[in-house]
Amino acid sequence: MIMGGFAALKTKDLINVGIYSALYFICMGLAEGLTTLVTGLLLPGFTSIFVPGIVGLLAGPVYMLMCRKVPRFGALTIMGVLMGLFFLISGHFALAFIPYVLCGLLADLVETGLNRGSVHIPWRVLSYLVFTFGSLGPVLPLWFMKNAYVASLVKRGKSRDYINALFSHVTAPTLIACLAITVVGALVGAWIGQRLVSKHFSEGAAKG
Repeated sequence: MIMGGFAALKTKDLINVGIYSALYFICMGLAEGLTTLVTGLLLPGFTSIFVPGIVGLLAGPVYMLMCRKVPRFGALTIMGVLMGLFFLISGHFALAFIPYVLCGLLADLVETGLNRGSVHIPWRVLSYLVFTFGSLGPVLPLWFMKNAYVASLVKRGKSRDYINALFSHVTAPTLIACLAITVVGALVGAWIGQRLVSKHFSEGAAKG
């Protein structure tokens, strides 16, 4: 299956990838909006820590449905590239797109290489967990590339007060918390997505 690469994707598959990528993008937007609202009221300064986990929580059904609809190598890679390009053109840190590209490819390898596009839930959940880590692209530089990140914020006209507030909670414990929240969010999102997709297809088969 992998040997066929992107050539195995037909026009209909590419259309489906585009549709599900758009839905995934909407989930990302909702996750960022909801997290900003809630943390702004309850935990100011912690938005970046929670966003990846909330993305994983909301986008599970979209991911599971796409894996069911397009069980071919290349689909998840394309989705990862599209999500990475969104980060690139929406003003995030310049290297923020790289994790989604890499995680999309790795998730593709797990889904179509190890899982072989079947309904083996553990492999599909693992592929989703890997893919969700791509959403860490905009936040990892806070911990690992602080100087470059600060320079990019200054270039974008951000004030020193804004920058200080952004980095006030960037510590080793919050990095661990961010990773843990991402894992939990992705696992719960995968569970919800798998249940919804299974119910949808089982009902469809019963009606058929």
